[in-house]
Amino acid sequence: MSKLTIPEAVARFAESRIGVRESGGANKGERLQEFFDSDSYDPNGPRPGDDGYAWCAAFVCWAVYQAVRDRKIAFKRPTTPGAWDYERWAREQSKGVDLRKPHSGDIRRGDIVVFGFSHIGIAVSDAKNGMVRTVEGNTNASGGREGDGVYERIRPLVSIRSRIRFVEGGEL
Repeated sequence: MSKLTIPEAVARFAESRIGVRESGGANKGERLQEFFDSDSYDPNGPRPGDDGYAWCAAFVCWAVYQAVRDRKIAFKRPTTPGAWDYERWAREQSKGVDLRKPHSGDIRRGDIVVFGFSHIGIAVSDAKNGMVRTVEGNTNASGGREGDGVYERIRPLVSIRSRIRFVEGGEL
């Protein structure tokens, strides 16, 4: 069996965490620690003692890390805890990553999607009829950006500000 592409691996890892929920308060919980460990946010930094934070971007960092951890890649793995900061990260990569802002409706399975309401997720389907299925951390059943877990959502393409795709040349 051949190795999965990076986008397919990202999508599968994201799907594997559907149902993870916060516990012990907003933006907290033992099951979230693997996501928090994947980004560069320092909870002892500017706001000491803050052991929970909005974690949608940490979830995406985790899924990408899982997908690339055993590969030699031509891009720097994202570690930003900020949803919109993913666009800066993508612009800084010289190979293997393609940012489209605004996107042209060409969302594919495995793309990172950055929403206009300061949120981020992973497409788990190709766009169809103006909609796309995503998996997102720190959302809820109604689709808020300050939720309680990892959910699969169906989002309209008009809510997406940009898309980031892993492209040929990303793996060495």
